[in-house]
Amino acid sequence: MSTTTRIKRPDNIDVPPFDPSAFDAAIKEATGTAPKPIRRRFSVRTPAGKRADRWVNVVHERDPKTLILDAIGQVPDGVVQFSRILVAIYQPPIVEKTSGGVFLSQSIQDEDRLEHYWQGKVGLIVAMGPQAYEDADDVTFHGTRNAVGDWVWFRPSDGMFCDVNEVACRLFDSERYILGRIPHPDLVS
Repeated sequence: MSTTTRIKRPDNIDVPPFDPSAFDAAIKEATGTAPKPIRRRFSVRTPAGKRADRWVNVVHERDPKTLILDAIGQVPDGVVQFSRILVAIYQPPIVEKTSGGVFLSQSIQDEDRLEHYWQGKVGLIVAMGPQAYEDADDVTFHGTRNAVGDWVWFRPSDGMFCDVNEVACRLFDSERYILGRIPHPDLVS
């Protein structure tokens, strides 16, 4: 029986202590208004087999950034080259019960997990090539620069799916496939 050791998460990424109210503050700073409760779309199948969308409140028991960084560990230099960007796909907390008190079956929870696994639009930058966000003769970023540890959103089909240290990721060929930086992962669904 072989054992594998997990690589420790990188020490050069600043992860502040987790405070759920920090999400509220980030929303207020980004929008200038008091935040609504953090909610996300949750799709379930009806008994007839059709999909029905519901919105559910999101409650984080642990900081999602810390969870991803602890799981992926240190990405060795050279794994991501040129201007490529490696983004770990955000997996929202599992919904076990609706606001009406209905418990959801394991198969519904698994379907929701797989939906985000393959179609997740939000992720955490975990590695970048050395030429990412570097101005050149034909490309200028006008001071915009995402960094390792930033939440970003993207179109899933633009990135190549891969697992890095057992964490679902997408590898983007260049910065142009990153649509924007967001203050917390539940802002875009």
